[in-house]
Amino acid sequence: MLNTERNTKTMGARVLRAFRQWYKATLPTVRRDFRPDVFFEHGQWWAQNLFTGAQWSVCDAEGTEANGVFNGFCFEQAAHGED
Repeated sequence: MLNTERNTKTMGARVLRAFRQWYKATLPTVRRDFRPDVFFEHGQWWAQNLFTGAQWSVCDAEGTEANGVFNGFCFEQAAHGED
């Protein structure tokens, strides 16, 4: 079973921590309207910015922060939300 398929509080906390790290590293400046959240739906974890509605699919990954992998996860944007 992949980590992104595990629906536990511990895994949710790990995904949220990785999402915060990824978001801060991905954007040149962290926007003040960043309100991170994660949820488990359709058998996998999803990340979202509650302020804008943007959503990302959470994927298991190997690599380093230099290539977008944080705490064993990468994030693929699924919905852009509103600016």
